[in-house]
Formats: sequence, structure tokens, C-alpha cells
Amino acid sequence: MDAKLLEELKSAKKIAVVRAWNLPISRKNSVHVARAIKYLPLEKAKRYLEDVIAKKRSVPFFRYKRDVPHRKDLDGPMKAGRYPEKVAKYFLRLLNSLEKNAQYLGLNTNKLIIIHAAAHKGTTVWGRIRMRSVRRKRTHVEIVAMEIEQYDPEKRYSRKALKRLVEDVLKEWYQKLSAK
Repeated sequence: MDAKLLEELKSAKKIAVVRAWNLPISRKNSVHVARAIKYLPLEKAKRYLEDVIAKKRSVPFFRYKRDVPHRKDLDGPMKAGRYPEKVAKYFLRLLNSLEKNAQYLGLNTNKLIIIHAAAHKGTTVWGRIRMRSVRRKRTHVEIVAMEIEQYDPEKRYSRKALKRLVEDVLKEWYQKLSAK
């Protein structure tokens, strides 16, 4: 996301942001979970992660998928998937924090849609196990949700329709920003 646009939306109190540094979770799995929840409404994303934890739904693996089995519950072009429980638990915790941040800002939590979710490489920590050292990997996670007035929680939307809705709203904000 553009930094100027992010600051403009923050000052207008239209977005809620949550960031976490050095989480003890897999970066590769985090990338896939972040991609899976992007452009989902907040409540839908939370339900999805709860289903992943309960192993009812799997997360599609697009990038790091060597020796990853295919899953019956996945639709679309990518059938390889897994159930990254630990990552889903941490992401669910972050989504709950995001919801609290949005309530504090006075946003309508029923109309929140995740517009940005990213996982990045964190620091490497050397843990000691008896006589040898082991590299422990960490992950930085960032999630941004925006209140979108045109979104109706009662209606059913496809992911493409939600993405189009978000892009239209962001395009309006870009035009406002460039007009200044």
C-alpha cells in the first residue's frame, strides 16, 4: 500500500491497523494465510481461520508447495493445501486485536474488509539446545482493514466482487489525494 494513502486514511479514521513483530510462526505458511484472508470481511476471515484450526477447511498453498497434498475442499486452480494451525491461531489473535482497534476508532466492525495482509521475514534468533545452537525463525505480520460503506453484510459477495469494491474505494481516495 502507498504510505501517503495509508496516512491519509489513518487521519480520516477509515482504517484499523494491527502489526506484530517477531512472531514464532512459519513465514512461508504465514504468506499463504495472509493471501487467503485478504479481501475478506473481518467476520468471514475469523470464521475461516477457526475452520482452519478445526481442520474443516484448508489454506491453498500457491508458492511453497513441495510435497503438499491436494485437498478436496479447495476450489479453483490450486488444489494443494494444508492446515497451518499455529499460524491460524496467531492470525486469529491479530484479527481480534484489529476488531478492538476498529471499535476504539469508532468504525463499524460489520463493514470492515481486510484490504492488506502481509507476512515478512523477521529476525533470526539462535536458541541453545544442549551443546548445539539452533536457528529459530520469526515473522513480522501486518493487517489493515477498512470500513467500506458500500459493503452490505447481508448480501453474498464473491472474492472478485469484494476486491473490485475495495479497489474502487481506494481509487477514489487516490484521486482525492492527488487533487490536494
